[in-house]
Amino acid sequence: MKNFTKYFIPMIYIGVVCVMVISVMLVISGIKSFLNEKENYNYTLDSVFDEDVLPVIKTNPDNIIRPYLSENVTIGKDFYDFESDKSKQESSLILYENTYIKNKGIDYVSDEDFDVVSVLDGEVISIEDNEVYGKVLTIKHNDNLKTIYSNIKDVLVTVGYKVSQGEIIATSNSSKLDKKNKSMLHFEVINKNIQVNPEKIYSLNINELK
Repeated sequence: MKNFTKYFIPMIYIGVVCVMVISVMLVISGIKSFLNEKENYNYTLDSVFDEDVLPVIKTNPDNIIRPYLSENVTIGKDFYDFESDKSKQESSLILYENTYIKNKGIDYVSDEDFDVVSVLDGEVISIEDNEVYGKVLTIKHNDNLKTIYSNIKDVLVTVGYKVSQGEIIATSNSSKLDKKNKSMLHFEVINKNIQVNPEKIYSLNINELK
């Protein structure tokens, strides 16, 4: 009996130590997993994934991504480029109340509403209502670069909010300028006060913009 008691108490201590070691290892593993997810994925505003929101893998947070997640989005009207040929320029004109307007951005369209996301980290500097483009949201990414998301609804951010790349900020909306498609996002990029064709900057590093 004495021999059993002699070994029983040390065995209890050893068991407790093993449990503590395993618990610490599980905690460390959980922390590493969380940090990995935080580094590689964008979350919704409440930091929780839901079944309808797909995470965006951030391979490089300085590389510019598209302002939408859906694969069903296409270009409805191109950016008006002064250097393009005449036919391309004509197709980039917007007719509104018998007046032709040069398209300063890209009109992304779909048969259904789609999530609108920020193309880079930044700060929301304005949210306004426009007679032609409806709700207009502007994000400042640095001293040179701003992006503008127009014709949107269900805005999830406020002025002053620090938005993350790939974070959902709003939903596309029906448009006065496009009766053919159910939903549209009008997207503009301004670099050093100059309108830039968005289709030419995706996947570029923000430092590559001149």
